Amino acid sequence: MKKNFLTIALLGLFSMTSAQFTVQVGVPSDFKTDNAFLYSYNGSKEVIAASGTKSANGWDFKVDTPYSGLMKVYFPDANTAFMLISENGNVSAKTALTNNKISSVEFSDNANKLFADYQGIAKKKEQILPVLLQMQNFYEPNSDFGMAMKKEISKLSAYKDGDMNQYPFLKYYTQNLQKYVDGNQALKQEDYIKFINNSPEYLESSAQIRQVLYNYLSYSKKETINNDVAKLLKTVDVESPRGQMVLSELIDFFDIYGMEELKNKYLTEAKALKCTISDRLTATIKSNENVMLGKVMPDYKFVNPLNTTAKSIHDVKAKKKLILFWSSTCSHCEAELPKIIENYKALQASGVQVIGLSLDSDAVSYNNRVKSLPWINDSELKGWSSSVSELYNVHATPTYFLLDAGNKIIAKPNNFSEALSLIKVK
Repeated sequence: MKKNFLTIALLGLFSMTSAQFTVQVGVPSDFKTDNAFLYSYNGSKEVIAASGTKSANGWDFKVDTPYSGLMKVYFPDANTAFMLISENGNVSAKTALTNNKISSVEFSDNANKLFADYQGIAKKKEQILPVLLQMQNFYEPNSDFGMAMKKEISKLSAYKDGDMNQYPFLKYYTQNLQKYVDGNQALKQEDYIKFINNSPEYLESSAQIRQVLYNYLSYSKKETINNDVAKLLKTVDVESPRGQMVLSELIDFFDIYGMEELKNKYLTEAKALKCTISDRLTATIKSNENVMLGKVMPDYKFVNPLNTTAKSIHDVKAKKKLILFWSSTCSHCEAELPKIIENYKALQASGVQVIGLSLDSDAVSYNNRVKSLPWINDSELKGWSSSVSELYNVHATPTYFLLDAGNKIIAKPNNFSEALSLIKVK
């Protein structure tokens, strides 16, 4: 096992000196942004592959290690991004803007042109083709609209992917992987195990493993899920890089869907591993340990705090602190916020301070909502790329943590009503 990780490390060291590629992104001269990052993927986890260097015509990213897979260019100051693929070769793109957000991207390389075409047709097949097939029965076949509709149906139905043989990741993504992402009904659960175990490293770099695991577990019943998970992990080997990626994804999956017993079981298994632990699994273990009951919650320095002079969570002085992760676009949050407003004065009288950490990405939406909230609020305005998401292992909104005066986590309420009963407001 250690030999496997050593081999990968040596290959990575060799590749740093033998291979690299660049991603060049042209942007309009009026684009307001000072930072840019290029992300690669390890499972569903985004990893910074390169920081951007500003040039006369846009931004340049230099990647020093070989990589084939899905990538994301992200401009945090403008909170705008776009996706591309890398075949371990240079990529050049030109962007257009609307209100300082990327509205369209034009690629120069053939691989990304094929990828863009594939995505466009796939979206039309999923969203538009079923509607057209239903509508055609209501129009005369020989009418102008009827003939135009028939032409579009024929075009979408007959579409064939371009020649992708010279683009191995793109071929894998569009042909090998897609049926497992779509949940093809002809597949059996055993097919998923073989696919996950035998796939090349493109599986990690496709950013689709979580959906594949979801489809695999959709075959499981309550009484079989333990065995189904154990069978998968035994096959992929949790002492291998692939096995640890899958284990990490499963821990996150169980956390997202509130399957605490399974999450705790496999988190314990991950911590007990005696082999070399991958960075991916290490990060999962750490983010879960950060928010364990009885632990002091890691501090977070506010970026743009409202309704406080405190500089961080630990800097806020109160008998208890109710930490709320929320978003202005979250319907469940909108149902909770009026209840908190209604009880806020009573919470204050009981020595409880509410601290809201928003996972918004749109400044206008956030500012319009937060101005009516009387408690402490802060947001990086980076959506799920916000640092608090990983630091506090937050996968959904709203999420609550109840802290004591020493910032120790004493409860993880499922909703505000539960938090209120735990606090015992006077």
